[in-house]
Amino acid sequence: MYKFFKRLFDILLSLLGFIITLPITIIVSILIKLTSKGPIFFKQERIGKNGKTFWMIKFRSMIVNAEHTGSGCYSGENDPRVTKIGKFIRKTSIDEIPQFINILKGEMSFIGPRPVLTYHPWTIDKYTKEQFKRFDVLPGITGWAQVHGRKQVIWEERIKYDCYYVDNLSFLLDLKIVFMTIFQVLKNENNVNTIRTVKDDKMLKLMYITNNPEVAKIADENGVNRVWIDLEIKGKELRQPKILNTVISKHEISDIPKVKKVLKNSELIVRVNSIDDESKKEINDVIEAGADIVMLPYFKTIKEVKFFLKEVDGRAKTCLLLETPEAVDILDDILKLKGIDEIHIGLNDLHLGYHMKFMFELLADGTVEKICSKIKNAGIDYGFGGIARVGEGTLPAEAIIAEHYRLGSSIAILSRSFCDTSKVTDLDEIKELFKTGVKDIRNYEEILKDKDEQFYNDNKEFVQEKVQEIVDSIKMSK
Repeated sequence: MYKFFKRLFDILLSLLGFIITLPITIIVSILIKLTSKGPIFFKQERIGKNGKTFWMIKFRSMIVNAEHTGSGCYSGENDPRVTKIGKFIRKTSIDEIPQFINILKGEMSFIGPRPVLTYHPWTIDKYTKEQFKRFDVLPGITGWAQVHGRKQVIWEERIKYDCYYVDNLSFLLDLKIVFMTIFQVLKNENNVNTIRTVKDDKMLKLMYITNNPEVAKIADENGVNRVWIDLEIKGKELRQPKILNTVISKHEISDIPKVKKVLKNSELIVRVNSIDDESKKEINDVIEAGADIVMLPYFKTIKEVKFFLKEVDGRAKTCLLLETPEAVDILDDILKLKGIDEIHIGLNDLHLGYHMKFMFELLADGTVEKICSKIKNAGIDYGFGGIARVGEGTLPAEAIIAEHYRLGSSIAILSRSFCDTSKVTDLDEIKELFKTGVKDIRNYEEILKDKDEQFYNDNKEFVQEKVQEIVDSIKMSK
């Protein structure tokens, strides 16, 4: 019954909308014609109800043929294809006004899942049976996903919100979305893409260590893939007494649900302590508290790994932190075990175990490459070390990121220097650091995708030379 009244409301409100917004339509139309060449309106094929396509109408905010330039879709507030007036009408959502025509034609509703492009986030045949549910209703100008992060949320999560809307369609839910939309437009939040909104397995999964829910929320909203809670404390001071940059986080299990609550896009990874008599309880408590991934540090025997895998028992993903020479020696046997989801090579402890001066010596001398090759052959995801902000780092971040790509790594830690919250406490400043920092990394990754083998070989040589310079400098300072 509500679907009938919903359609009636759409027709009446769209007619009313035409009248109310007529002055805006006239002004915007004139400004578009005066500031750029091309038509006032932009028509684009979108996917509507039951997977059928239709032509959605908007005020043109980009240059002509923008859909055939670059990625083919809007890529953010600094997208060079956006016109001067286009920035304003996008920012205020005025570009959506002509969609009243689509509503009158029965192709759209005021409220529903946003109509997607025929090629983005992916083609119609790539939607799963559950995801296709979003096409059971008319697409809308605004929807449940738009008031829950809008363009800051990856598409997999947006579609979950869309499916929730379809399953819970009601007048009260639509009314709630209307008020939330008005509030969001007035605040002008989440209207630009500052993160990659389509998962790309070729992009590095970025991890950041924090137990502060406010910082975790900022990281989550700005493209960090994993927020890391670090419980490891046992034995760490003893084995790293002279490492000035070592930080013992002193996080607690009680931090897990607090951080988990604010995460919408990121996974929560928790590093437990190395295996001892209290490990069984700690692993169980961590999983029950909400960890998505449990990390085992500083192991030396296959017995420890087997115990860890047995206690997790498939209740969460598992990550082994390979950071002892003993673990490297038995890596072949470890890789035969079932239940390992990923392995991270911990360069800090590992370089100490090999009595080296600088953690990236392991990258320069081929040790990391040999380890990565073994893990890759086993079909397990892997990563190593940490990266600073682009343009920074004793060993430039760009060089390390390029090594991640050369070696097929898919995971990297954002180092403490990326955003040191012991020095930067203002949340707005922290937000800006994450927003620009992650964006710079992603932009550099896009550049790396077009580089050839010679580039990566040259970068490898640069890393070797730079590491040697750093090691020589450390020796001379002592």
